[in-house]
Amino acid sequence: MKRIFVATAFAGFIAAPALAQETPAALQAAFSAGIVAEDADAVAALYTADADSYPPGGAVAKGTEAIAASWAGFFDAFDGFSISLDQQGERKMGKNDHAAWGLWTMSATPADGGDRVVWTGRFLDVSIKTKEGWRYIVDHASMTPPEPDAVNE
Repeated sequence: MKRIFVATAFAGFIAAPALAQETPAALQAAFSAGIVAEDADAVAALYTADADSYPPGGAVAKGTEAIAASWAGFFDAFDGFSISLDQQGERKMGKNDHAAWGLWTMSATPADGGDRVVWTGRFLDVSIKTKEGWRYIVDHASMTPPEPDAVNE
């Protein structure tokens, strides 16, 4: 599964956080669906209670409550999200541990109007298998740095 493009139809998949994510790929798909649905609680439910989330340009969010709050502010500021994840690699670190990394693209329209904004970046996620299914324990996302020519202009 090299690319995951998430359609709004997947939003219902994440609507019930009690649904177990049976594989790391299902966890990644549920995460994307939560973004498209603009559901901060559903996104946060995909993390362990003590997870660390390092969003681009923000402070670490520790635990599901802080993770939900960080996404809620973002969802309040923008509407009509789309996201694609281009997983570049993965590694099983044991029977119940998994890491995945790659590139992401997300877009949305400012809630107060204006042109659609497109963000790109990199991600690294570590997930573990729990009795509820796969959950993120650490995720780190960063923005793609500007091209060298753009920096010098």
